[in-house]
Amino acid sequence: MLQGQRHDPQGDYVRRWVPELRGVSTNRIHDPWLLSAAEQAQAGCRIGIDYPVPIVDHAVARAKALAVYGEAKARTTG
Repeated sequence: MLQGQRHDPQGDYVRRWVPELRGVSTNRIHDPWLLSAAEQAQAGCRIGIDYPVPIVDHAVARAKALAVYGEAKARTTG
């Protein structure tokens, strides 16, 4: 998401290569799974049907990775 927001802020690249997201508003183009049901209907893109739901919750994955890293670091320095 962050790379897209930085390098494709208007979503032009996404809209070109992911036609399912062409109708999604610019403020949600990089995180379309956050669209409300009404926004999905307006965009013509139903999350979980026309476009997949996220496979990984990056906040949870990051927290787990940091915890594992912290444990490994503690073992090597402790």
